[in-house]
Amino acid sequence: MAENGIRELIAALKREVRNGTISAATEHHLRREFAAIGWGRDPSLHVAKLDDEVRRHETEARVLRELRDTAFGVAQAASAVAK
Repeated sequence: MAENGIRELIAALKREVRNGTISAATEHHLRREFAAIGWGRDPSLHVAKLDDEVRRHETEARVLRELRDTAFGVAQAASAVAK
């Protein structure tokens, strides 16, 4: 991902924040992480950082589901019906 690609990704993240699909905190965090790496650095560093963020959110979602199930005795299938 060249510097241009990162700028496009940040612009896309900002659009998703406006759409309500990504939190402003996540967008801000990624922008800071990419800046810390350096905009013109090896694209694989940015990809790895984005992958770390995805894994973090996946873990967070899994733990939240487990906590929900424990606290309320709600199965995951039941929450899909509520959507």
